[in-house]
Amino acid sequence: MSKSHYSVNNWLLVYTSGAIVHRHTREIRRLGEYQLKLLDCLVEHAGQTLSRNELTSLVWERRVIGDNSLSNAIHALRAALEDDGKQQRVIKTIPKKGYLLDPQFCELIEPQTEDESLPAAVSTMAKPHAAKNVIPTELAETMPTNTASDTEEFTTAVAKNIRYSLPPWSALSLLLLIGVIMLSGWLIFFHKNCDEMVAQEQQKNQYSNIRVFRIAAAVDEMNNEDLLKFNSTLKMLNQRLIARDAWMSVYYRADEQVLNYTFSIETTCANQQLAMTLYHWRIDNQRLNNTIFGETERKLNEIAPCKKS
Repeated sequence: MSKSHYSVNNWLLVYTSGAIVHRHTREIRRLGEYQLKLLDCLVEHAGQTLSRNELTSLVWERRVIGDNSLSNAIHALRAALEDDGKQQRVIKTIPKKGYLLDPQFCELIEPQTEDESLPAAVSTMAKPHAAKNVIPTELAETMPTNTASDTEEFTTAVAKNIRYSLPPWSALSLLLLIGVIMLSGWLIFFHKNCDEMVAQEQQKNQYSNIRVFRIAAAVDEMNNEDLLKFNSTLKMLNQRLIARDAWMSVYYRADEQVLNYTFSIETTCANQQLAMTLYHWRIDNQRLNNTIFGETERKLNEIAPCKKS
C-alpha cells in the first residue's frame, strides 16, 4: 500500500504535493520538506519511541542543523495536525527518550476511495524547485522541485487516448490536435519554470556584516515590505556582529500566516545556523523582533572566540 494513503488525525498525507488534506473539510495545508519527512518517519514507526538522535539522523541525515530544528519541526507538525504541546494527543514527547506518534490516530486509506475526491488544488499543485547554490540545507524545506518528464507523460497519456477512443479523423484534424497538445505541453513547461524559486538579495550594502535574501518565485517583483517588520532588529544585530568580527546571511520566505526564517552566522573559525518557522507572525511585531533577536544572539554566543595565532 502506498504511503501517500496514510491519514493522521483525519489529515491525509499527499507526498507528491508536499501537503496534507483534511478528509472531511478538504482543507489543504502545505508542509516543508523536512516536516513532511519527519511526519513520514513518525508514521512508519507509529507506536515506537524514537530518540532525538534517531529522528535527526533519519530526517536530516548528515546535514548540519540548529539545536532547535527538531523541536521547531515537531511544533509545526502538531499545529498542522491540530495537536498541541500541552495535550500531546497525536505526537507525544517521551521525557528523556524522544517522540512517539500515537498509532490510534493513524489510518491506512484505500487509494481509490480518497484519490478520486482529492481537491484539484492538490492534484495540480506545482512541484517545488530548489534554489541553486544560495540556500542553506535546512531552508530546503520551503523550496519546490521539478520533474522534467511531466510534459512527456502528459503527451503520452493524450496520445493513448487518441489511439483507442477517438474516431478516424482527417490528416488536417490530426495535425491540428497534435499542435494543440504540443502547445499545452509548452505552456505547462513554461508555467513550472516561472514558478522556480530564487533568492533575491534585499537592501544591498545597508548592513556591513549582514546579507538578506528573500526567497520567492523568479517572476515575482522585488519586494522588501516584509523585511521592514524586523529591519530595526537587523540593525542592532549588525552592531553585535561587528563587535564579534562575525558575518550573517539571512534567508526568509513569507506569506500571510507563516514566516520561514533561516540565518547562518560565520566567524573565521566557526559557524552556527538556525531555521525557524513562525506562525501568525504579523500579529505581534514586538514578539517577532524579540524572537529573532533572542535566537540570533543565542547562536552568536554559542560560537567560541577564535584563538589568535
